[in-house]
Amino acid sequence: MFPKVEENIIIEYGNNSERTSRSFLFDFSNGDFVVKDGKLVETDDITMWIEKILRTEKGRFKIYSDTDYGCHLEDLIIGSNYPISFVESELKREIEDALLQNPNIKAISNFALLRTKSGITVSLEVETNDTGRNTVTVTL
Repeated sequence: MFPKVEENIIIEYGNNSERTSRSFLFDFSNGDFVVKDGKLVETDDITMWIEKILRTEKGRFKIYSDTDYGCHLEDLIIGSNYPISFVESELKREIEDALLQNPNIKAISNFALLRTKSGITVSLEVETNDTGRNTVTVTL
């Protein structure tokens, strides 16, 4: 019933070898992984990894209970009475801490938040070891 997945792959950056989990395509509008020919579709797209970590509330899912995967964003976004400046600085700190866990991400810059009626849109630029700079926009 479940697809067979190798545990980890090794990605080498220069002289460093880092273990990192594979990332699989996820269709956020349907709420499920993308499957082709009965197998999960693998991706090395950093924007997919970023969107997945931003949309995963840290500590909510048992599968991530022994990791630091995800972000604490809901308490800051939903029904908080904190000052806007505090919320924005905490969101930025929380997101940067989560993203910098990825050994391929070297730096984060041009961080911007846009509040909407239904949530927030996060826009940022990440510098990676292999693809240089990528602009990522995620609506939460």
